[in-house]
Amino acid sequence: MKKINVKVWITSLLVLCFVVALAACGSGSGNKPSPTNNNTQAPEGADTGGDKKNVTLTFVSSQNWMNKGSKVDSELIEAFTKETGINVDLQVVPDDQYTNVLKTKMASGEVPDIFMVGAGAGAQKYLPEKYFADLSNEEWVGRYAPYAKTGTTINDKVSGFMTWNVDGWGILYNVELFKKYDLSVPKTMDELMQVSDVLKENGVETPLYMLGKEAWYWAVWFSQFGPKAEQANPGLYDKLNNQELKFADVKEFETFLTEYKTLYDKGYFGKNSLSNPWDSGYEAMGTGKAAMLLMYQSYQSEVAEKYPDSKATEWEMFPIPLAGNDMYSHSAGGNMRVAYKDSKNLDSVKKFFDFLAKPENLNTFYDGRPDLESNPSFVDVESKPSQAGKTIIENSPGGQGLDMEYGVLYWDNTIIGKYIQELMLGSKTPMQVLEAIDSDRQKSFDALNQ
Repeated sequence: MKKINVKVWITSLLVLCFVVALAACGSGSGNKPSPTNNNTQAPEGADTGGDKKNVTLTFVSSQNWMNKGSKVDSELIEAFTKETGINVDLQVVPDDQYTNVLKTKMASGEVPDIFMVGAGAGAQKYLPEKYFADLSNEEWVGRYAPYAKTGTTINDKVSGFMTWNVDGWGILYNVELFKKYDLSVPKTMDELMQVSDVLKENGVETPLYMLGKEAWYWAVWFSQFGPKAEQANPGLYDKLNNQELKFADVKEFETFLTEYKTLYDKGYFGKNSLSNPWDSGYEAMGTGKAAMLLMYQSYQSEVAEKYPDSKATEWEMFPIPLAGNDMYSHSAGGNMRVAYKDSKNLDSVKKFFDFLAKPENLNTFYDGRPDLESNPSFVDVESKPSQAGKTIIENSPGGQGLDMEYGVLYWDNTIIGKYIQELMLGSKTPMQVLEAIDSDRQKSFDALNQ
């Protein structure tokens, strides 16, 4: 098995992912045109990908990666079809089913022409050497932000088309509520509990809201602890990825899960935390029923749009202060579109990526996805960092690093999240959660080496 040099990713990201926004500012456009569209169908017999007429590309994605209250993906697909005559069949799969659905399609030989996967180490579970086309020579690669090129490069080849952004998760908090009760940003587990107690005593229904119906969300919490664990155990990601160490060997992981369970047991997540769906977070935070929520940096703009009186754009963010964590953890750039290397429509897929990569279409995309504007993947687009994005760095004296979802091989948020749900319900101990993660990862390593 080829070793993955995770340290190179981490170092590149730390140095480059936040300075690239400064370079991008000069190339942003104030007037952003509509998607390229000549409003005509391609003529009969035109080259619409591999000299085929009536080409239809299959495109499979997880629901949350496409449906963010925006229709921009569908609008760009429609514009592409009008310009080229190539159709795109977008198939959106529920988040908790996506990995299984995609792997089933691959195993059965029904591989989509285009599919989405996480960047960084998370892409390895989809066997890139077998399924991912090499996109290294595409024109738009030269316009990638440095982190985007790093995050989409696997085994020295650019393997994905990314329009996501480097983003990080932290605890977003209502600044007005904190000021009202004279609260400071908690830096330790004890301080977090003290803040939560004060909020409960003053009638705040849920101090720290949990979107607990979504199994993957529980694992996002744990994923953010990776950089601190790496700091305490130098070379941790490389050792995990090269099978030199197991999760159960890392005492800091057990400490984190133990404190995580304590927050649940003390009721800080609310009475029905295991039943709260994704969309419930907007109301909980927007109406002041909850004071804190683990979320990505651009979420506050989504709340502000739904609840204009919430002053959500003024909210700030801090890292999860469990097990001594004081670090900002971030992605390798989120998610990327992959072209199936053996697709009979590969030329048409590349035309689709070329279309999406046009500067005017990139600007249209990011206009429709304000949640991705903080640090876009291409230098053609002006960055618009949020207040949360600025403050989580200020509140992270320990530094920053790549979270486990993007730095550790065979990390699956949904599966790990289900183990953590079992922890909260008392059917697993912290150590049993770690052992279950190790068991699953071992099966993946064994399958790869067969």
